[in-house]
Amino acid sequence: MREKLSAGILLIAAIIIFCGFKRAEKPFIILSSGDIDPNNTTRIERIFTSKGRINYALVCPDGLKYAGVRLQIASRNEKTSNWGFSIIKTRDMYLDISRKYHKDYVYIEKPGNYFIQFFYLNKKNYPFAHKEFIVK
Repeated sequence: MREKLSAGILLIAAIIIFCGFKRAEKPFIILSSGDIDPNNTTRIERIFTSKGRINYALVCPDGLKYAGVRLQIASRNEKTSNWGFSIIKTRDMYLDISRKYHKDYVYIEKPGNYFIQFFYLNKKNYPFAHKEFIVK
């Protein structure tokens, strides 16, 4: 009797652990030279032309944790003193946390290796979404 009870408890615990907890989906960034809409979110672009429009979308499957976010675009350059990074653009925004999709665009003048990242304004040391791209 005791063995059946302990086996039943283990079975219930395994079901709760494996089926009861849903892993949160992390926000991610989509980059495109064309328009971005929910139908073409699988198109991935990483190479863009200088002075061309770079559309980006911040996709948040589970929504944002906080409304205040910081967009930061930085270049990767071996000649700078800041560990090879130079900040190109920074913009603080307040977004609707219930929306799962936020889009906008940027222009970058000079060719190079870049990355775009988003931070929460109350956690500025750790980006929650990050994407690298090249401008030629």
